[in-house]
Amino acid sequence: MINNMITLSSSNVEVVIDAEHGSRLSSLRFGETELLVQRIHDDSFSWGCYPMAPWAGRTRNGIFVHQGTSVQLPINSAPHAIHGLVHDAVWRMVNTSPTSATLRVELDQRWPFAGWVEHRISVDSTSVNLQLTVHSTDRSDETNSMPAQVGWHPWFVRPVQLEAEFKTIYVRDSDGIAGAKRAQQQHDVMQSPLDDCFTDAVTTPLLHFENGLTVRLESDCSHWVVYNEPSHAICVEPQSGPPNGLNSEPLVVSPDHSLTRFFRLTALGYR
Repeated sequence: MINNMITLSSSNVEVVIDAEHGSRLSSLRFGETELLVQRIHDDSFSWGCYPMAPWAGRTRNGIFVHQGTSVQLPINSAPHAIHGLVHDAVWRMVNTSPTSATLRVELDQRWPFAGWVEHRISVDSTSVNLQLTVHSTDRSDETNSMPAQVGWHPWFVRPVQLEAEFKTIYVRDSDGIAGAKRAQQQHDVMQSPLDDCFTDAVTTPLLHFENGLTVRLESDCSHWVVYNEPSHAICVEPQSGPPNGLNSEPLVVSPDHSLTRFFRLTALGYR
């Protein structure tokens, strides 16, 4: 590892991992095609493909309640807290090979529970495989359980067309956050401006790039956020729950019960 950058490659697949900036993929190439928006400034939100933990998306006003106790998170997108606490952290490399890497980071003082996050990244001849796990640390003097979510925030560079179909969309409220209300309706995920959360996927999302490359997006995450408002990029984000999920649909992590999800990007070939 040089300057906290790790390169993995197999056949025509290559990724570069930036350990210093959130264990994110700073580059993902299938052949000559770069899929991701590159870093051009110090903003930690809008480039590459970064893991989100211990929550994903927005937490309303940065506040959630766990076991009757209200927790205030740092506000990093006023008035809300967004995208977790690991995208701007320096991760430690646990192990690496030419085709795989495992990185780890402790949840810092911004999170009131003891825990850590592991990111496993591997490549093969056609795919990039990501696995994200949140662990709770067993400490006798602290609460051993905590709510958690995981997800990834990829910035796919345009021109690209998203082919996806979902049965359910979460209705956004006046704060622009997905609420408890859901609608059973079809959406054209490319023609209408979206910053929305979907679930009940009918088909596996596909990305069609201008040079004919098609990339399949697979995950065991139950929710997908589609953000297509920028002119230069589209974000298709697998998440283990909806935005504000620490309040609305929390998953609980304990020392004997971690939270793990995967995200796989596969090149299906060229048309």
